[in-house]
Amino acid sequence: MNKILVITDHDSDLLDLFKKSGLDVTVIPVNCYTPPSVADFDALAVLGGCGNSPLIPSPPCHLILEKMHEEGKPIFCEFVGSILATRERGRDSTERQRMVYKASGFSTDAISDGDLFDGQSNECLRYAPLGKTSRPILSYVEPICAHSHLDVSDEDHKAGKWALWWFDDTMLISSIRMSNFHKARFAPSEKWRDLVTSIVEFLAGEKVELSFPAPVVTHKKTIVKATADASETVARGIEWIKHSGLLKDGGKLGFDEGYSNRIDAKNGIQAMRKNVRADCTGEIGGALLFDGVINKNIESEAIARELLDFNLCYMQVKNGEHKGMIRWSELAWETCYQDDVARAILPALLMQYVDGGTPYIGEICDALDYMLKDTAPTGLRPACTEICTTPADENARRAPIGRPCAHFNAYYHAALLLAYRITGKDEYREVATAGLTTIMSAYPNTVRETSETEEMARLIFPLAVLYGITKNDEHKEWLERVATDLEKHRHPSGGYAEWDTGYTAACARNHKGECALLAENGDPVADLLYTNNWLPLGFAYAYMVTGDAVYYERWASVASFLASAQMYSDLPHLDGAWARAFDLDRCENFGIPYDAGWGPYCIESGWTVGEILMGLMFMSIAKRACLPRLEKADFA
Repeated sequence: MNKILVITDHDSDLLDLFKKSGLDVTVIPVNCYTPPSVADFDALAVLGGCGNSPLIPSPPCHLILEKMHEEGKPIFCEFVGSILATRERGRDSTERQRMVYKASGFSTDAISDGDLFDGQSNECLRYAPLGKTSRPILSYVEPICAHSHLDVSDEDHKAGKWALWWFDDTMLISSIRMSNFHKARFAPSEKWRDLVTSIVEFLAGEKVELSFPAPVVTHKKTIVKATADASETVARGIEWIKHSGLLKDGGKLGFDEGYSNRIDAKNGIQAMRKNVRADCTGEIGGALLFDGVINKNIESEAIARELLDFNLCYMQVKNGEHKGMIRWSELAWETCYQDDVARAILPALLMQYVDGGTPYIGEICDALDYMLKDTAPTGLRPACTEICTTPADENARRAPIGRPCAHFNAYYHAALLLAYRITGKDEYREVATAGLTTIMSAYPNTVRETSETEEMARLIFPLAVLYGITKNDEHKEWLERVATDLEKHRHPSGGYAEWDTGYTAACARNHKGECALLAENGDPVADLLYTNNWLPLGFAYAYMVTGDAVYYERWASVASFLASAQMYSDLPHLDGAWARAFDLDRCENFGIPYDAGWGPYCIESGWTVGEILMGLMFMSIAKRACLPRLEKADFA
């Protein structure tokens, strides 16, 4: 086995891998003025990816590099600014890009030409001049409209930004930060392990058995059963809420939005999304409120009350022309998204089923009455309104505004219907019924935001609430139709894969703004921000109002999937949460990274974690058959 000299100033995943796998390794710093003899070593690795900028070899290290190259010894340079005759000529952010693989003489049985690799939030150095025989192995080819594999021509591969490449037959160069590939959760993890193994074997000169550390995030594979016990999943999710670092002053100042898609390739740190939003605060408050009341957790209930108080104290306009408006967030202080407002107040509205009470009903009615002012006769509102443009009189309702889109309207309708159950205000029921009728008149060709499956998933709960109110057979048929259509996309894991007939969604295949996770229908990718997260509550409520065991089975199936998709980690800001994209075949977080704000690794506190937890807990309420007409039964 070759003796390997490593030049680096930082500990890293790669260095640890060298040391802990029984390789004969000697490490020296960049500024080593009494370097060892080149004759004592058979291979060289220069690792710079953990520094603030590309590593620049000191003159003694340059001489080592030159001598070993002259002797034809294997060399691997990672994120190095100056290498023999070539050097960095600029760098590019690759945060929203992925690499495609072509072997180019780099042999590994586990990776196929065209496989896609995610290097997280990275930088790619541009080098010049290149060697006459230089050729890429990993290259950023844009745009890549594929989930995990893309057949690419040699010409397009060479025209991309080279991430890993041969300078010549003896020197391998990584233009990106690769040192902390493990800590930074490069994906797919198995492909990266295979790739790194091949790099180490190139240096070692023979096959090696590497001792990779336990992954930063793991997932517990589960089997879909007829029933599901979600208690462990719920307990872990509630602990995440309390230890995520997002709770502000015990809830008195709300709850931050979550963790962004940005995982720094240098150190593996995932950036927070420090923005208090009313919807996220309300949904997290709902999860804690349910845990407090249903599971008798006093601490959870106390925090929940603070969060709901915050929303209806600081985030709601109390007087004047815009009285009742609930502001979207700190960053969008004068914006009102009706569907987000609905989910901010949803926990309080659902409490009527938990303990018979509905806190804040006056404030809730103020919020709904405000939004009714610019709801069209169709029952729809525009996507959002701003204080500077919102009409604040009844004349606004004469305008043909709004689009038949569940993404922007359906939970608004659910909130109106739940408020009607409490207040008996006919207008709430009439507007909600009109809105859902408009949407279902267009279904399945509604105006889609991310996918067709998102629209389906987002309709289950509102349609179930509608049927629970009206007992209308047509409304029950709507619910059954949507739920049956959605079943076509259930994966054996219990999760629902993305699908978009005709790819008509506004965010479909979009590389410049918000982007769906779906590249091609049939991709095994689940969205836990826009699709699967709505289903536990939707199925549980549908079961409650229909008594049909098929909805219980669907709830149990998706609950089992969510148990498998929940993250296990030693890091408290990850353990117990869910990230947006989940590869249903790999059982790993992985997906298209183009979304400008909510990429595959983002953790959205309310939309994802809060909604999932509320839905998992609500089944205990459904089992008690809260609606009077349902008979109690043993569902064990």
